[in-house]
Amino acid sequence: MRDLPPWVPRPAPPQTLPTPVLDATVSPLVTEVDDEYRAVTFYWRGPAKEVRVLANKLTQDAEAAVMERTGDVWHRTYRVRHGWRASYRLSVDGAELTDPLNPKVWQGHSIAETSPPSPWLAAVGEPRHELSRHAIGWRYDPVRPPLGTLVVLDGEHWVDDLPVMLDNLIEAGALPPVTAWLVESGPDRVRRLTCNDEFVDALPHGGPTVIAGQSLGGLTAVYAAHRHPGRFVAAVSQSGSFWWPSGPDPEWLIRELARLRPPPVHLQVGTLEWALAGPTARMREVLGGSGTYREFEGGHDRYCWRNELPDGLITTYARLPP
Repeated sequence: MRDLPPWVPRPAPPQTLPTPVLDATVSPLVTEVDDEYRAVTFYWRGPAKEVRVLANKLTQDAEAAVMERTGDVWHRTYRVRHGWRASYRLSVDGAELTDPLNPKVWQGHSIAETSPPSPWLAAVGEPRHELSRHAIGWRYDPVRPPLGTLVVLDGEHWVDDLPVMLDNLIEAGALPPVTAWLVESGPDRVRRLTCNDEFVDALPHGGPTVIAGQSLGGLTAVYAAHRHPGRFVAAVSQSGSFWWPSGPDPEWLIRELARLRPPPVHLQVGTLEWALAGPTARMREVLGGSGTYREFEGGHDRYCWRNELPDGLITTYARLPP
């Protein structure tokens, strides 16, 4: 049980609003409440006994996940901050499915967002890299001579996005040319990504190397930079699982870093990740001037991470010594 996150009660239910219009032709419908907030309305049309919105963290552990019914139209409107985004599915009488009224689907989930996706994710022109398969995952080689290395954990989830992202960032001069290793976690992910010395010691590196990860990967990215400061010059941790391990002696890495000089780390966490709020705040305090921090509007969601990683990399590389 030490590798399962502790249960933290939801601090407050999601805010709901009256549905502005019963127009079940497009879902979700995003309307402006004021400069800070948006109303996001989900729809379903058809016979059902119950329809729920399963939006990452937004509707978790909340009765407000159940949609209201008017005639044959099911609907539910939530008040969210501008910039919020999430992957979601609908549950119709217990069967989960993508939203048939929403053409935006990513990795088997429908997508709702109140601001455009990151421009760094849009493929422009011909690829400016080679991507090759290796025993540990994939290697991205830019067409320009590399000036360092980037390691991204859970690489199997980044094969589509990271090459495009790096092409754009390097072309724009926002990042130096880097060789990137997309390190696969595989079925042994939990063991590998819980401060495992054997796994961390075998990670690739070369020249100034930045390491990035999400969730348990975010925990391990910081640990790698701590264990091998001569290999990893900085870490990017998105929604890092700094609660690890569960049980009577939690937050081991936070206590470990408090004893020593912490590495440079860029932290990101979602505003709806209430279970990570406390551990992330304590990690942020321990990092002090070695850390930078950003909150994004969303939950523990790979769709959020793909949109936030470019800015995390830009911030991290901008702080490296020339």
